[in-house]
Amino acid sequence: MLSFFEPISTITLEMSKKQKVVTYTDPLNDDFAGTKIKRIPLGPKFKYVHKNIFWRFFATIIYRVFALPILWCVAKIGYGVKVYGKKNIREIRHKGVFFYGNHTMIADAWNPQIFAMGGKRGYILANQDATSIKGVRWLVQMMGCMPVPETLEENAAFKEAIAYRIKQKAGIVIYPERHIWPYYTHIRPFPDDSFVYPAELLAPVVAIAVTYRQRWLFKKCSPRMTMHISKPFYPDPKLSLADRKKQLRDDVYAFLLRHASEDENVEWIRYVKVDKSKERAD
Repeated sequence: MLSFFEPISTITLEMSKKQKVVTYTDPLNDDFAGTKIKRIPLGPKFKYVHKNIFWRFFATIIYRVFALPILWCVAKIGYGVKVYGKKNIREIRHKGVFFYGNHTMIADAWNPQIFAMGGKRGYILANQDATSIKGVRWLVQMMGCMPVPETLEENAAFKEAIAYRIKQKAGIVIYPERHIWPYYTHIRPFPDDSFVYPAELLAPVVAIAVTYRQRWLFKKCSPRMTMHISKPFYPDPKLSLADRKKQLRDDVYAFLLRHASEDENVEWIRYVKVDKSKERAD
């Protein structure tokens, strides 16, 4: 069985400046995204799927004509994204698929859609912060954001929407670590809860591991990003739902762990665990 806390080797980035250190107490729930957005509930009338022809037309224009080209430039020029394993996903080109990855940057959310979907329409599961910014809820939805539900009523519509998108042969991006830890070079522990969707729908799963490599020039700048794409993992229909979830989670976790331990993965920010009980005693 995989250990959540199996040691991982990384290289500390060579810099002349003092390295930033971030302390944490809970690898599952601590969040360092720094957005501080006041969450607005979705409400009973929230639509996960818009079938209005005008909505769909403008969503396609915003997504394909504006968002993806701009985000590609940001990824390539800003983050220097390099991709390995594109050939691994040829066999699922005409299938609905779930993508799972480690969450190290806001850019993580869009990179699978830019580099790993081969023209598929992509959707991202995100917390409700993403749809809580006044005036742009419609925009983030058109760009593919699917806010995770917080009530039973929302959950029913949410699961129907996921099944609908998979039937449309779309790609759905999920970050089982849930929270962003910028430039984190390890893999945080995550449960198998979010693997219930492919386990129920018997849909393929692809893992995407993000690592960081040192720049040859401008070494004081943040490292460049590398994406490693796995071959598809398929849920075994002979297993129970609980076992299928665990099977998929373990396959994804093993892939992420293997690539996070590569020698090129450099540490721009050092994360140090603090014992909460000792902090209180002090």
